[in-house]
Amino acid sequence: MAERSTKLKSTTITTKNNIFDYRTLRLIIGLIACLLPIVVSFFSSQTLASISASYYTEGRDWFVGLLFIVGSFLLAYNGHTRKQLVASKIAAFAAIGIAIFPTACEKCEAGFISTLHYISAAILFSILAYFCLGPFRKKFKGEISNKQSRRNTLYLICGIVMIICMLGMAIANFALPVELVARLRLIYWGEAIGLGAFGVAWFVSGKALPFFADPSERLKLEKALAPR
Repeated sequence: MAERSTKLKSTTITTKNNIFDYRTLRLIIGLIACLLPIVVSFFSSQTLASISASYYTEGRDWFVGLLFIVGSFLLAYNGHTRKQLVASKIAAFAAIGIAIFPTACEKCEAGFISTLHYISAAILFSILAYFCLGPFRKKFKGEISNKQSRRNTLYLICGIVMIICMLGMAIANFALPVELVARLRLIYWGEAIGLGAFGVAWFVSGKALPFFADPSERLKLEKALAPR
């Protein structure tokens, strides 16, 4: 009986060691979000009116691939509550929806598929803003440290920036001439800034940066990325 108990305990420890730390998930998601605009712009053969327009350029594979990676990591992320679990799963499918439902372009008419693209983008950005303004800014028991306070402030700023970007792009699409929006690349910059805010928030929530994380909660990258 004692031997069986020891085996069970050993199995439990091994299982825990194989769990992908949620901080590592956040770190990778944030890094990819920050890099996505840069990568697709680099590999595209033209100046992009929007990041989604890279679907029609040489940057398509990078655009679709990176979004699938983000979707996969969001699907693996469960958060700390059932509400966060459901939100992350919806966001995961929204990210994949952005990838498989292309946006409208200059040479193709807007239709049902492009509408699904816009809906997926709105859902993804809304849920990611929710994480910044809600779960990430959780209340700590007792007095919070300066670094915890810094994170909360950063999450608030990033969430507000994402909302402003969404509203700005919506207003630009409905209130301004299409030619002006394309010439000023308003959608591109709205998406890039929004993705940057999302990326920074999730990267910082990975708690790998000493400026934003106390030693007791900091993610040790050498341990997180080491093979099990």
